Amino acid sequence: MRSQNRQERPDVAVVMAARAGDRQASEQLIRDCLPLVYNIVGRALDGHSDVDDVVQETMMRVLDGLPGLEQPDRFRSWLVAITVRQIRDRWRRGHPWLTTEPLEGNAHEPDPQADFSDLAILQLALSGQRREAVEATRWLEDEEREVLALWWMESVGELTRGELSAACGLTPQHAAVRIQRVKERLETARTVVRAVAASPRCPDLAAVLASWDGRPSALWRKRLARHVRDCPQCLLSSSDLIPAEGLLAGLALVPVPVGLAGLVLARALGAESAGATVGASGGSGAGARTASGASRTARAIGRLAAKPAATAAAGAVTLAAAAVAWYTATGSHETAPRPAVAAPLSPAASSVPSSPRASASPTPTSTPTSAPATTAAARVSGQHALRSVDNPGDYVSQSGRLGILAPVRATSSAATRQAATFTFVPGLADPRCYSLRDATGRYLRHYAFRIRLDPDDRSAIFRKDATFCPRSGSTAGSVSLESYNYPGRYLRHRDNLQLWLDPSQNTASHRASRSFVVEAPWT
Repeated sequence: MRSQNRQERPDVAVVMAARAGDRQASEQLIRDCLPLVYNIVGRALDGHSDVDDVVQETMMRVLDGLPGLEQPDRFRSWLVAITVRQIRDRWRRGHPWLTTEPLEGNAHEPDPQADFSDLAILQLALSGQRREAVEATRWLEDEEREVLALWWMESVGELTRGELSAACGLTPQHAAVRIQRVKERLETARTVVRAVAASPRCPDLAAVLASWDGRPSALWRKRLARHVRDCPQCLLSSSDLIPAEGLLAGLALVPVPVGLAGLVLARALGAESAGATVGASGGSGAGARTASGASRTARAIGRLAAKPAATAAAGAVTLAAAAVAWYTATGSHETAPRPAVAAPLSPAASSVPSSPRASASPTPTSTPTSAPATTAAARVSGQHALRSVDNPGDYVSQSGRLGILAPVRATSSAATRQAATFTFVPGLADPRCYSLRDATGRYLRHYAFRIRLDPDDRSAIFRKDATFCPRSGSTAGSVSLESYNYPGRYLRHRDNLQLWLDPSQNTASHRASRSFVVEAPWT
């Protein structure tokens, strides 16, 4: 079955024209191939910050190698083979900056890429078992995710088995064996995801998880699977799992970010080609009038995507205008990133000024691109407590590794008061926002949209997950904390008093449940 947004396979004539140097054909080839390449790389690298770089290098190598392609009818297999090689090259080079780069050196450069699993869950509105299947991919090894990414594209109708096996340099029989092995590990990971998320959780599993750092890994998948397969309670919780093939059939691809698409086109084709091809495809009239604008827009989007930290006014307005112009000129259906602007917290928490906001958009690929400079006197720092607006006696607190809303009084135990006290520090991903650290050094962050507390692992995704930008709350003197890497989602308590990262809803009760008053610390 084809995916819902499947592009038609590039016509051999288009491939041959691009191979001969036809710029219009080259642009068409990029448009046809970019979604497939982006989804393979994104799933294989699980949304690392270098996904965009790998996608760009892949497309550059494809265009550079086209003149030497002897069999245009095998273009898709050749394309995927190049993609796989680029992924493996990135693995071999490794990611040393994730452990050696000091936070201060990168504090002002927002990372461009959100976790790919989160992107799929949010942009494709996945829920239930489809969401669990995507979350289960986090528990696989790098090599397993590579095979999974290709099989995923086969399952949604983007690749044939012949194209998949040819791209990997395997016989169809050998490819089938590798795919079956990865499918089995994915199914095991799904049972682990179900068991870990069960409420109430199996007591014996909870004991096994006591030393878990909260990060999915292949090692922990194996450890937890040993318990799950021998535990009647955990097996029962996963007894209704549908085979993964049934979940993936017809599933759409994660859309390519508009900034990345513009950057690839600008880098690959240059100004004249983008203008000429848009003009040629539009003919006379409106299409011709947008021709020269499209080339300038491609370059503008590319520059903004590469250097998102522009000034507040220029960055927000230019990016919005570029996205609109690109959509008009090329017919792109990508969602434009919404810029966000952080508002400073008053040290006394007497009021939180409203921030200029663009129209709300839930796209997770946009990050706060700019914010007004704040002086030390205008910011909160040090220890504070966050009191709920609609539950005045309850405070943001913690239970083990999970964030909760809990009652705290002056007569409460020292441990209870300490659990509800956090140190406000400059945001790990953007110092104009905030990160909240508890007494043990763990940070408040979201993981699969659940609020939890984890030690800083110095990764890019952790820094983004642990950064929140202040917005006006539902009452005077209150504040809402918006996610840095998921604009439009806020730290909020649900009816069961668990803390989650939930999308904004324009109701009084919802606004109140995500609003808090910054107060003096309990300790």
